[in-house]
Amino acid sequence: MAQDDLDGLLDAALTMAEQRLSERGEFYPFGLVVDRSGGTRVIAVGTGSAQRAQELNVQAVVGMRAEIRAAALVVDVRLPETGGEGIDVHLEHAEGAALSVLEPYRVERGEVLPGGLEAFSAARRIWR
Repeated sequence: MAQDDLDGLLDAALTMAEQRLSERGEFYPFGLVVDRSGGTRVIAVGTGSAQRAQELNVQAVVGMRAEIRAAALVVDVRLPETGGEGIDVHLEHAEGAALSVLEPYRVERGEVLPGGLEAFSAARRIWR
């Protein structure tokens, strides 16, 4: 179940981020959670800077730990090694898995052109 939850969250996170990039050329940090019954909800809190919104999303998801079984935190990042941009998805499951997935991208004429996914193990931020 944990792998299915994380795969579903990753797919939903990338789809949502790519849609926002296509429509607006950027996206504000957001989160997605899988609740105990298997439903997925979007978490988008905060105003002001993207950094502050990211912090508030983490706090909101941490506060929901008892009600959820998996979470994704999604941010638009600058890739210093290439000067490009990427979608960074931090995924965690209550059962213990934690990883970060990075999808480099570029936007041309409103179309998102994604690069290959890179996955890395990550430190837990939600279930510590």
